[in-house]
Amino acid sequence: MRTRDPFGTALGSLRAALDQGIEPGRRLPIADIATALRLSASPVREALSRLCGEGLIEDRRGLGYFTRSAPQEDIVGLLHLEEMHVRLAAGDQGDPVPGGANDEDVEAWVHALMETCTNQPLAESYDRVRRRLDPMRRLHGPVDPASAPPSEDGLKAYYDRWRSCAAVLSARLRRMESAQPEYTTNRV
Repeated sequence: MRTRDPFGTALGSLRAALDQGIEPGRRLPIADIATALRLSASPVREALSRLCGEGLIEDRRGLGYFTRSAPQEDIVGLLHLEEMHVRLAAGDQGDPVPGGANDEDVEAWVHALMETCTNQPLAESYDRVRRRLDPMRRLHGPVDPASAPPSEDGLKAYYDRWRSCAAVLSARLRRMESAQPEYTTNRV
């Protein structure tokens, strides 16, 4: 059975793959994606172009499409932006910021806070930032609590620990070997 909306299929599949956290800097080969989705290359190319226009992936002329790389400045900026989203949501809901909590407690509090956030644009913006940071967090793993100075503000301490790891994380992403494509390899 033919798909009625090949562009929508390609776009939805690529968004889902990005949401699941394809690591930064990974190549997105058009032919392999088209083969895996059983589509022609045109709707896949259009979907990649749309995602590129939205800033979710990058087009490297002559090389193809790639997931966005993550320089140290971007990681620090995204962490700062995510922290501001959380503080705004806490202020809107009158929810006090946890003090001196461990990372698991802070993450659980943030998750619960953002799940109940009534400010839809704020929640959607937070989700976009979080999706960009998730692959990096999974790659790095837990942060050592001693890596940042202690603070009475548990949220600030949590984000300071992640910001202190940004240089190491960025360098690790640059050295990371390219993994096998998310989609099947096109054999000609």
